[in-house]
Amino acid sequence: MDLNPPESLKPFIDLLPAGAQDFLNSGGWLLVGAFLLLLVLFVCAWTVRALFRALFGRRADEAIDSDAEFTEELENAPLPTVPPGDHVLTVYHVPVRMRVAVVAPLNRALDVDPTAIEKMLDRVVPGLGEIARRDRPKIRVWPQQLSHTGFATAFHRRMRKAEPENFPSRWILVAGRAHMGVQPLLVGFALWADEPNTIGRLTLEPNKWLDVIRLRRNA
Repeated sequence: MDLNPPESLKPFIDLLPAGAQDFLNSGGWLLVGAFLLLLVLFVCAWTVRALFRALFGRRADEAIDSDAEFTEELENAPLPTVPPGDHVLTVYHVPVRMRVAVVAPLNRALDVDPTAIEKMLDRVVPGLGEIARRDRPKIRVWPQQLSHTGFATAFHRRMRKAEPENFPSRWILVAGRAHMGVQPLLVGFALWADEPNTIGRLTLEPNKWLDVIRLRRNA
């Protein structure tokens, strides 16, 4: 293997002290070249990492900040002050009370009026507006969402309960997409069951609301 430096490097090597020239001419130039190559690769990797964090890390920080604004500590949600009326809300036949309701538009075509939430809920599940009027949950209107899956993910992340996941809890969290006629509506509910259960968190498509959430006549 030829350890002599390339002819293009010799004018620069000749400018160095005799000891450095001997080291480079005996093959040391390969070690120096390898070190410089590693240095260039390190700088490139650091630059790419910094660029990635600038582009995507900021979005993650913004998501954390937005969570702080919309996060609900469920133990602080208001309890219903009156007993159930003629009809009881159920999730998979488990009686529940409504303690938090979240509504958001999926596109700009639907304007969510905070004073008309109860009428909107009636179009998700008939009679749901009556439940909201009686249980008086905390109602939140979120800004326009980019997707129904993103809304459901954000809802479940922002609704914080005391119990660990996969443990029995009185909290049942339901979120998903519903329809206001031809317009999509995003809704989420934090529901309080009579007894601890393992239903947990549910994400529903428009055709599943009436199968999962029902009103039954109070016995």
